[in-house]
Amino acid sequence: MRFSVAAVRAATLLLLVVLSACATVPPGAFDRLVVGKTIEGRLSVRYKDLETTKENALSGRFVWTSSGDDLELNLLDPLGQTVALIRSSATGSSITFRDGRRVDGATPETLTQRTLGWTVPLRGMGSWLDGEADRGSAVTKLEDGRLRQDGWTIRFQADDTVPASAPPKRIDLSYPGPPAEIEMRLVVDQRSGG
Repeated sequence: MRFSVAAVRAATLLLLVVLSACATVPPGAFDRLVVGKTIEGRLSVRYKDLETTKENALSGRFVWTSSGDDLELNLLDPLGQTVALIRSSATGSSITFRDGRRVDGATPETLTQRTLGWTVPLRGMGSWLDGEADRGSAVTKLEDGRLRQDGWTIRFQADDTVPASAPPKRIDLSYPGPPAEIEMRLVVDQRSGG
């Protein structure tokens, strides 16, 4: 069987395109650097850019790890592949994407707003996942049991099959913006450490 030169070139070009799509991420880019309390679960996010009125939605999984001031939030697609890894410590924050691109910034909130188009409330999230207000900022308790903190409205949804003192199974978050109106739902599947 003989192939034409054009067919060989086309096959080679196709192979190069496929291989470049599988570009490798630098070794260690997604290695867990923080060891401590870990919370794993599912998330869904809906956000609307208030300037363009463009709406977006996404869902996937998350792995939250914290130890002291060091935090990591691994955002995964529905198949379990890392989409972005957000790290924050006393010295700064970074976000590393699936393609290996890394962006550094002062706070995780401004960094995620700039790179994802929506804010991830990383500093408050650790306390909220435990069913508590973040001790680092003022909180308002609303009549219906929700909390308002750092511009976010937080509703804790208990699991009826566990004691009332247990951390919440689900946390609903909303943020009016600007620059984006955000609704986020976190469902905790597993807790370990800390």
